[in-house]
Amino acid sequence: MSYRSYTADDSYWTVRKHGSTYWVVRIRKENGIYRRLEWWGGYRQAGHAAGAAAQLAYRQAKEDVVKELRGSLHDALERVGLGALPKPAPLRPDPSVLPSDEEPADTEE
Repeated sequence: MSYRSYTADDSYWTVRKHGSTYWVVRIRKENGIYRRLEWWGGYRQAGHAAGAAAQLAYRQAKEDVVKELRGSLHDALERVGLGALPKPAPLRPDPSVLPSDEEPADTEE
Protein backbone atom coordinates (compact mmCIF):
# COMPACT_ATOMS: atom_id res chain seq x y z
CA MET A 1 0.00 0.00 0.00
CA SER A 2 1.43 3.36 -0.97
CA TYR A 3 0.69 6.82 0.34
CA ARG A 4 1.05 10.32 -0.99
CA SER A 5 3.01 12.95 0.90
CA TYR A 6 1.35 16.33 1.01
CA THR A 7 4.12 18.34 2.63
CA ALA A 8 7.73 19.19 1.85
CA ASP A 9 8.92 16.94 4.68
CA ASP A 10 7.12 13.87 3.22
CA SER A 11 4.45 13.85 5.91
CA TYR A 12 0.73 14.28 5.57
CA TRP A 13 -2.34 15.09 7.63
CA THR A 14 -4.96 12.38 7.99
CA VAL A 15 -7.62 10.99 10.33
CA ARG A 16 -7.20 7.97 12.60
CA LYS A 17 -10.03 6.50 14.68
CA HIS A 18 -9.30 5.49 18.26
CA GLY A 19 -12.33 4.30 20.21
CA SER A 20 -15.19 6.61 19.28
CA THR A 21 -12.90 9.61 18.55
CA TYR A 22 -11.57 10.61 15.14
CA TRP A 23 -8.09 12.07 15.64
CA VAL A 24 -6.36 14.46 13.26
CA VAL A 25 -2.72 13.42 12.99
CA ARG A 26 0.30 14.18 10.85
CA ILE A 27 2.16 11.02 9.86
CA ARG A 28 5.11 9.94 7.75
CA LYS A 29 6.15 6.55 6.46
CA GLU A 30 9.64 5.64 7.65
CA ASN A 31 11.18 2.25 6.93
CA GLY A 32 7.78 0.84 6.01
CA ILE A 33 6.14 2.00 9.25
CA TYR A 34 3.76 4.93 9.62
CA ARG A 35 5.05 7.16 12.40
CA ARG A 36 2.82 9.77 14.07
CA LEU A 37 4.60 13.10 14.09
CA GLU A 38 1.86 15.25 15.57
CA TRP A 39 -1.58 14.87 17.15
CA TRP A 40 -3.73 17.90 16.47
CA GLY A 41 -7.13 17.14 17.99
CA GLY A 42 -10.09 14.79 18.19
CA TYR A 43 -13.67 14.93 16.85
CA ARG A 44 -16.84 12.91 17.29
CA GLN A 45 -17.56 12.85 13.55
CA ALA A 46 -15.18 11.70 10.83
CA GLY A 47 -16.20 14.51 8.46
CA HIS A 48 -15.26 17.18 10.99
CA ALA A 49 -11.88 15.58 11.53
CA ALA A 50 -11.31 15.26 7.78
CA GLY A 51 -12.15 18.94 7.31
CA ALA A 52 -9.63 19.92 9.98
CA ALA A 53 -6.98 17.67 8.40
CA ALA A 54 -7.62 19.30 5.02
CA GLN A 55 -7.27 22.80 6.48
CA LEU A 56 -4.03 21.88 8.25
CA ALA A 57 -2.64 20.32 5.07
CA TYR A 58 -3.56 23.42 3.07
CA ARG A 59 -1.93 25.74 5.61
CA GLN A 60 1.23 23.66 5.72
CA ALA A 61 1.35 23.45 1.92
CA LYS A 62 1.11 27.25 1.69
CA GLU A 63 3.99 27.60 4.16
CA ASP A 64 6.06 25.08 2.18
CA VAL A 65 5.39 26.95 -1.09
CA VAL A 66 6.39 30.29 0.44
CA LYS A 67 9.68 28.77 1.64
CA GLU A 68 10.30 27.24 -1.78
CA LEU A 69 9.53 30.49 -3.61
CA ARG A 70 11.70 32.49 -1.23
CA GLY A 71 14.64 30.19 -1.96
CA SER A 72 13.99 30.30 -5.71
CA LEU A 73 13.75 34.08 -5.65
CA HIS A 74 17.07 34.43 -3.82
CA ASP A 75 18.73 32.02 -6.27
CA ALA A 76 17.36 33.95 -9.27
CA LEU A 77 18.53 37.27 -7.83
CA GLU A 78 22.00 35.80 -7.31
CA ARG A 79 22.13 34.60 -10.94
CA VAL A 80 21.39 38.07 -12.30
CA GLY A 81 23.73 39.82 -9.89
CA LEU A 82 21.14 41.32 -7.57
CA GLY A 83 21.60 38.94 -4.67
CA ALA A 84 22.65 39.76 -1.15
CA LEU A 85 26.10 41.24 -0.75
CA PRO A 86 28.67 38.82 0.65
CA LYS A 87 29.62 41.38 3.32
CA PRO A 88 27.79 44.40 4.71
CA ALA A 89 27.76 47.40 2.42
CA PRO A 90 30.09 50.22 3.49
CA LEU A 91 28.51 52.97 5.52
CA ARG A 92 27.91 56.27 3.79
CA PRO A 93 30.34 58.87 5.07
CA ASP A 94 29.00 61.65 7.24
CA PRO A 95 28.95 64.78 5.02
CA SER A 96 29.89 66.97 7.98
CA VAL A 97 33.33 65.35 8.23
CA LEU A 98 34.16 65.45 4.52
CA PRO A 99 36.48 68.20 3.34
CA SER A 100 34.68 71.04 1.63
CA ASP A 101 35.70 72.55 -1.68
CA GLU A 102 37.16 75.53 0.20
CA GLU A 103 39.47 73.47 2.41
CA PRO A 104 42.71 72.19 0.94
CA ALA A 105 42.77 68.45 0.51
CA ASP A 106 45.37 66.44 2.40
CA THR A 107 48.38 65.93 0.17
CA GLU A 108 51.57 64.08 0.71
CA GLU A 109 54.76 66.09 0.55
